[in-house]
Order: sequence, then structure tokens, then C-alpha cells
Amino acid sequence: MKQYSVFHMVELVRGLKAGILGGLVYGVFYAFFVYFFFYAFGALFGVPTKPPPFGGEYVKLSVNPFVSLIIGPILGIILGLIYAAAYNRLPGKKLGNWSVSMTKGAFLTFIVWVILFLISAPTNLPTSLLFHELGAYRAFQITLILFAMWFFVIFGEMIGYFWDRFRRRQPKTA
Repeated sequence: MKQYSVFHMVELVRGLKAGILGGLVYGVFYAFFVYFFFYAFGALFGVPTKPPPFGGEYVKLSVNPFVSLIIGPILGIILGLIYAAAYNRLPGKKLGNWSVSMTKGAFLTFIVWVILFLISAPTNLPTSLLFHELGAYRAFQITLILFAMWFFVIFGEMIGYFWDRFRRRQPKTA
């Protein structure tokens, strides 16, 4: 059985802290985006998002967007621990203002998002922005799915950002 040193445990704690903070940031921005922009994008695409006065079909949010304030840190715990354990195996390089850790986090969350999407789409399991009743509004659905993916990739970038912030400081030697 493989023995883990104190260094590995410190890295797991570092990943846990980075994941929780990244998940909290993700949850706040995701809740804000979904709550305020769902109706704006609906109007932009001509999708009825409020009940018509005399009845008819409309698209509504199935899940309260503020649930992401709870789910974000929970996902952060899971992804932060995976990130810490797989950090040395994840591909990544410096891209623009993103550090290597940020691109590694974005890569990890993109792969997880694709897996979750491939599971939820054919099984009709509800996800926060994938609606089964949007058959007549495919452009709206695709736009929401792309924004959900983009937010999840930014979530991974935030995990990498906080990973760098929680790096052990080396004492300065004279």
C-alpha cells in the first residue's frame, strides 16, 4: 500500500481550501447570472419566460438558482480534492494571464463538465440549465448550455487561482 507523506496531506488540504473558495465564487456568480440574465436572454431569443395572461406555454427555471450557493462549495470540495491528487498529471501551460495551475483547473473542470453533460443529456436527468421542454427553442438552450460550460471552466480557473494563493511560502534566506 502506498504511503502518503505529510506533504501529500498538505496538498490535499490546499486543494480542499482552493476548491471550497472556487466553488463559493462559482456559486455566487452562477446564481447571479441565472437569476438576472435568464429572463434577459429569454427576451433576446423570443422565449416566453413568464406565464402569459390567458394561459399558454412558457419556460421557467426548474431549480432555484441560489441552490448553486450550496452546490458550488460541495462541488468545490470534490473537485479540489481531485485537483490536488491529479495536479501533476493534468496538462497545462501558461495562457495569457492564466497561470499553469489555472489552466490545469480549467482542463479538469471542462472534462468533468463534458462527462456530466454526456450523462445528463441522453438520460434526461435535470441539470441547472438543460431543459427538456425547450425543443422549440434550441438556440436558447444551446446558448444556456454554452454559458453553463463557460462558468464551469471559470470555476476550474478559480480553483487553480486559489491553489496558487495557498502555496506554501518559502522562508527568505539572507
